[in-house]
Amino acid sequence: MVKPRIRRLDERVANQIAAGEVVERPFSIVKELVENSLDAHASNILVEVEAGALRRVRVSDDGDGIESDDLRLAVQRHATSKIGTAEDLVAVSTMGFRGEALASIAAVSKMEITSRTANAESAWALRVEGGKEVSFEPSSGTQGTTINVTDLFYNTPVRRKFLKQARTELGHVADCVRVLAIAHPQCAFTLLNDGKVVEKMQAEESAFERVSRVLGAGFADESLEIDLQHDNLRLRGWVGMPTLTRSSSNRQYFFVNGRYVIDRLVGHAVKQGYKDVMFHGRHPVFVLNLLIATSEVDVNVHPTKREVRFRDPRRIHGFLMSGMYHELSGVGTRKPAPLEMEQHRVGSGGSLQSAVDSYVEAPLSLGESDALPDPDRELLRGSTPSPVESTANRGDIPPMGYALGQIHGAYILAENADGLVIVDMHAAHERVVYEKMKKARDARKLASQRLLIPIEIAASSTEAEAARSAQELLTKLGLKLEIADDDTITVREVPAQLESTDIRQLVLDVLEEWGEHGTTEAIKDRENELLASFACHDAIRFNRQLTISEMNALLRDMERTENAGQCNHGRPTFRVQSLKALDKVFLRGR
Repeated sequence: MVKPRIRRLDERVANQIAAGEVVERPFSIVKELVENSLDAHASNILVEVEAGALRRVRVSDDGDGIESDDLRLAVQRHATSKIGTAEDLVAVSTMGFRGEALASIAAVSKMEITSRTANAESAWALRVEGGKEVSFEPSSGTQGTTINVTDLFYNTPVRRKFLKQARTELGHVADCVRVLAIAHPQCAFTLLNDGKVVEKMQAEESAFERVSRVLGAGFADESLEIDLQHDNLRLRGWVGMPTLTRSSSNRQYFFVNGRYVIDRLVGHAVKQGYKDVMFHGRHPVFVLNLLIATSEVDVNVHPTKREVRFRDPRRIHGFLMSGMYHELSGVGTRKPAPLEMEQHRVGSGGSLQSAVDSYVEAPLSLGESDALPDPDRELLRGSTPSPVESTANRGDIPPMGYALGQIHGAYILAENADGLVIVDMHAAHERVVYEKMKKARDARKLASQRLLIPIEIAASSTEAEAARSAQELLTKLGLKLEIADDDTITVREVPAQLESTDIRQLVLDVLEEWGEHGTTEAIKDRENELLASFACHDAIRFNRQLTISEMNALLRDMERTENAGQCNHGRPTFRVQSLKALDKVFLRGR
């Protein structure tokens, strides 16, 4: 057998290979062409596809247009008007910059570009098939650019076989248009499939109007505006309440300086922000834009430009995680100023109570009328006016209102300024107990337990390196490791609360998280799992009859408890039915 010699690939083959990185499927064409339209300052963009973009993609805009002398160059590889030197890559502010999109699309399709600038006498049209010019001539057309792409992958049949059905491909195209529309509310977007409207969005005055249009009225009603800043980092956007979740992550939109990106570090950081309030197995909904100096982020990572690389990823991760957690921790009940109350032990002994008592003091108090504010004590005197009426002259009504009664041993009914408040007493009490346990745990120095028989772990070189770099921090957290020259990890001490857990798996989880994100929450997460279990056991049980004073004590505790809107498992703890909604149900005023 003759050994093959190295030779230069034919230019057409090389272009087709390169095009495969940029043009993954039909929606990739839409993405690249619409981004070019946005860079050209278009205010109206029309996307027309046939057969779900399998047969044709046509993008028209009213932007700046392309000079006739530049049209031929525009379809050549690495030809761009957006950067000139390598130094320009440090400050990329446009959507496109690599000079690959048009050349890649032209290499695997039949493409026609018609464009006209503001000062041109007429438009010009360039036709290209498989990367080769077919014609170049004057044409009719108004200012802007129209690009028509047909017969995608006609010259690369292997790629064509991997395309899905028209409905699937159209779904990807629609999602692509929505993502770009979110980031550019000042531009109008229309998407047609076989002449029928799929999406039509007028230019919006505010970003939230566009976000609401794309994600729906439900998101507008159950979202929280975010605006956080630390040094030169700023995070703006909207996040869904913990009760607004999805079964998948396809309603998560994260932008860096207006550029949509998919980043594991970002995804992990945001997920950590929700970790204590999100129902298991569900995914949050959010639209967030991270504003950062262009010198601190590299957007030239992948031809599709959907990935970025941060100069200091640990700093970004910490900023996003802590910021999200802080914002979400206060959304439960619009907390008023804290009100100190007498505290008592809960539970009735046994091993579980002993475990909690080892580091928790007085998780909750219920049933003491002298611990209640004056309006609450007035409710105990027998026949009284409604809670809201009886407190009309006593200042603002608390967010959770005042208790009216209890139904089926499960729910507390209360009245606040808005209307009727329905509280799941077990879920609410569980969250109150859990948060008090966490505060008590955090207020004390973390205790460690020395193992009688040290645990040895045969680690990989990557795990051993992570252990060395995180060793000092892990020791402060109560996890003492020794790393030998052969990368064997010996566990000497563990957090006292976790001595009965699977230590080997805990260490591996911690090292994996540290190696990937430069931080670790695994130890605290394990402790929180135990505290959540304790809180669930100690919380008010179903069918326990509460007095009015006990109900009001729980409502007041909810108002000063972080994450009070959800229990430890992510279920809602209360709901408010407004008076307006009740009037509508009972047809009042009709």
